[in-house]
Amino acid sequence: MKFLKINNENILFLKDFINSMGSSAKKFRYYSKRSPELSIKNHIVTYLLFEKDSVSYGHLDKDEDKVWLGLCTKEGHYGKGYGKRMMQKLIDSYQGDIYLSVDIDNQKAIHVYKMFDFEILKETENIIYMRRKNDTSI
Repeated sequence: MKFLKINNENILFLKDFINSMGSSAKKFRYYSKRSPELSIKNHIVTYLLFEKDSVSYGHLDKDEDKVWLGLCTKEGHYGKGYGKRMMQKLIDSYQGDIYLSVDIDNQKAIHVYKMFDFEILKETENIIYMRRKNDTSI
């Protein structure tokens, strides 16, 4: 298993992941209205996790005063720990508070986020907003 940090030179790997997400694209809609080339310019980090092929994607996206986490494990690779490995890689890459939004019916993802100390900030009819505070007092 290997992490690949995505940049302009290897962005074709990201495009391939996006095009092969299968049903995962219904829950992870980040690239449905964004171009990968423009998006990664704003990312603190962008990673793909490979087994034989790409199996999981993650990014930290700077948006004004917040850093947002995006994570997607490809259809057919759920329940194998890839999402948890990607989550740990992203958390290890940034020392501040991290925010995310998740569909309210995506209970498996919400469970994983809570395992990594994300707390619910707000719920709407369809979306839950969460934050992982960086405790610098330790």
